Amino acid sequence: MRSSLFSLLVVVTAACGSQDAGAPEPGGGGGVSFGGAQDMGEFRAILDRGELPGPDSLDANGFFNEHYSAAPAPTCGGLLCLTPGLSVGRDWLTGKHQATLQIAVNTTVDPASYERLPMDLVVVVDHSGSMAQDGRLEKVKVGLHTLVDNLEDGDRMALIAFDDLVTYEARFEAELDRAFLHERIDALRPRGGTNIHDGLQAGFDAFGESLPNERQHRVIFLSDGLATVGVTSRYEIIGMAREQIMRGIGLTTIGVGNSFDVELMRGLAEHGAGNYYFLEDGSAASEVFSEELDYFMTPLALDVSIVASASSGWTFGEVVGTRLWNAQPEQGVMNIPAVFLASRTSQEPGEGRRGGGSMIFIHLEPTADANANIAELTLTYRLPGTAEYVSQTVTLDYAADPLETPAEPHLSGAEMAERYAMYNLFLGLRFATQSSASCAAAGLEATRRNASLWNERHPDPDITADLELVDQYLDNLYALGATADVDLASCPHADEPYWPNDYEGYDYGYDHYHHYGCSAAGGSAGWLVLLGAAALVVVRRRRR
Repeated sequence: MRSSLFSLLVVVTAACGSQDAGAPEPGGGGGVSFGGAQDMGEFRAILDRGELPGPDSLDANGFFNEHYSAAPAPTCGGLLCLTPGLSVGRDWLTGKHQATLQIAVNTTVDPASYERLPMDLVVVVDHSGSMAQDGRLEKVKVGLHTLVDNLEDGDRMALIAFDDLVTYEARFEAELDRAFLHERIDALRPRGGTNIHDGLQAGFDAFGESLPNERQHRVIFLSDGLATVGVTSRYEIIGMAREQIMRGIGLTTIGVGNSFDVELMRGLAEHGAGNYYFLEDGSAASEVFSEELDYFMTPLALDVSIVASASSGWTFGEVVGTRLWNAQPEQGVMNIPAVFLASRTSQEPGEGRRGGGSMIFIHLEPTADANANIAELTLTYRLPGTAEYVSQTVTLDYAADPLETPAEPHLSGAEMAERYAMYNLFLGLRFATQSSASCAAAGLEATRRNASLWNERHPDPDITADLELVDQYLDNLYALGATADVDLASCPHADEPYWPNDYEGYDYGYDHYHHYGCSAAGGSAGWLVLLGAAALVVVRRRRR
């Protein structure tokens, strides 16, 4: 056996196109978001109600965006830099060998000095009858007033409302009339059904035929429900939006309430070069439309692709962090319409946690004769306003036995301490959403024990907040009848934390919002790896 001390060598081996075309000098910089879900607001709101979250409420991209992990300084010479990493250790659920390739992108653009182009913005608001529940429309109004106050003088905004029918509350004017927009927002009242297709179509049509290059064009779409009037097919709605997006119009979606179509809102954002948010309360609405406004509006780069090719003796397993990855055992490809500057610039998130940037984790399966090279990765993108593509290729090498599990987890860089933890926390939370109540509790107890000990050795406020979320989840489980004497190893799929590339959802055959027993022998997971010994200091969970 070779040494268990892993090392990682990252080398820029090739570059195509102009690496510095339109890009600032390297240095400083921030994280990059791939769009899609930006938070775990829906998951958190379900726990706040004392309920158990189902699998659809846990979005990997949203979870990872709630974590800030400073990447190495961007030194590739381009606007965007591919920054992969490696962790090798034990899975916190099973205790088995775990090797993970982590992919992130950072940028030379400094968020503190980020400037965006003037924008033409269309806000499309659902004011159907269901928006009267829980004060949903009032929450939305709080955010919209904040949005109007935070627009710049050179921006323009149109406001469209829909229920059964579509109404134009405010059209584009030569100059921004804030007083009139505030008046029209205040006048919104809940009524009627939910015609999502026609409301969204009207939002795109508001831009007309011509889209000036010197301005940004974006639709913000807010809804709390399912399509009940007009075209109700999710496929047709996304298809309509995709045609409009190809014209150069971005789309950001925002969900409110407890019953909106999560898959539709996420899908629209992912295919629409935009972000998806969940507003659980008025403060979240204010945060999205103030702290996030400048960042989710203007893309850093367009037509972005990431290609990863495994070397001999290595295969790629499950990929988490995006639903746009086209995975094969030896190669994976992801095409992203646009990427954005992540808004968080430090470990302290302030009022909220969102804005940390997107991350992708790929489970690695090595063989005894694995090549010393793990994989080759290539990032390609186009700068806005140009036809020129920039490309960067990175290779990952190491000098250790691929099958040997190190006594201490190997991390390729300091930033991987939080990433190793957040990846394993996600696996634990996902297992819980897919399991019966008692098995879910067993999985979360194992995950929490390892996460707490890890956080004592690698203190991190985001991981501390995750632990509080796990505690809240456990409280709900026990309140709904979960027992604490279940052997995790006896639970279905407990030894399968990584799903295959063709995964389409395990069928557990029960309602995730109710407790179902898990027949198992008593005892606890005996494999837990002790990472240290000290009491966890619990701090108040940062909430929006």
